[in-house]
Amino acid sequence: MARRQISGQLDLFAASADKPETAPPMERGRPSGFGGTPDLVVEVLDDIHDGRIGRLDSNDRVVRLDGDGHCRHAEDDVTAVVESLVDQRYAADGEFTTQLHGAIRKNVNTVKLTNSGHKIRTRWFHLRGLR
Repeated sequence: MARRQISGQLDLFAASADKPETAPPMERGRPSGFGGTPDLVVEVLDDIHDGRIGRLDSNDRVVRLDGDGHCRHAEDDVTAVVESLVDQRYAADGEFTTQLHGAIRKNVNTVKLTNSGHKIRTRWFHLRGLR
């Protein structure tokens, strides 16, 4: 049987040591925009769903609510995730409350999930159940 050579195909038993052309290097992908690890995003989505995340009314700084009427500034990585979720319309400002921030009572808007935020949380919940 005669062997036919297709252009671009390498011969496994070739006598010459021709090196194939190398592919150009791949560019790195862009970050997803959540600003943190996926586990942190799930944690923040759960905290928002439970009403434990808010934003100060005066300067939009992200705070954690403890449920006893007190709040404190959130960590930087949690702040980045919450701001990213708000920018991407997965979360929005919710109810207006007053909380003690140290010894001073401040106005706080709780952060709530939008419809698309509830859907992404549901998808994460189902993926978490598969582990």
